[in-house]
Amino acid sequence: MHLLVAAALSIVINGTISVHIRNADTGENGAYVQRLHNARATIDRGILQFEAPALFKVSESAPPCTGTFGDPTTPIQGSIFLTRGAQKEFLGTLIAPGQLLGGGSGSTPPCGIGFAGRFPSGRVAPPSLPTHLGRTTQWKFTVRHVPDATPGSDAIEDWTVDLRFTARP
Repeated sequence: MHLLVAAALSIVINGTISVHIRNADTGENGAYVQRLHNARATIDRGILQFEAPALFKVSESAPPCTGTFGDPTTPIQGSIFLTRGAQKEFLGTLIAPGQLLGGGSGSTPPCGIGFAGRFPSGRVAPPSLPTHLGRTTQWKFTVRHVPDATPGSDAIEDWTVDLRFTARP
């Protein structure tokens, strides 16, 4: 019922998602920052989807590459998985509440970074969405030393999320 009511409203998101990634074995490190300003969101099959500009910075040792990609004005899509049904549908990628997935490609030579967060149970609760017009809820957390959930990755991530959800007509 909660998601059905929220889906009938227009949800607007403001705030910041930032992920810092490091891999001691490969020398890869990077940062992803997505700033959301009045980003409209839709809910479909328990997945909250939105678009907002993002910046990626990455440095890799093999092959040697440093790149910055994205820009502060061009939106890319992001997703927040809200229900267990959505998580099961995308089991190979995300399997716990409150997960986000992002990625991109960058400069030449090929230089890019992708990430997936699989937060231990209880560390990050899924976001609570407003169910009445004008109401705002906040989803704010910082987690450190999260193993990257991307298959085959040994990277460690630090996540800082501070998002506000507002219900509008």
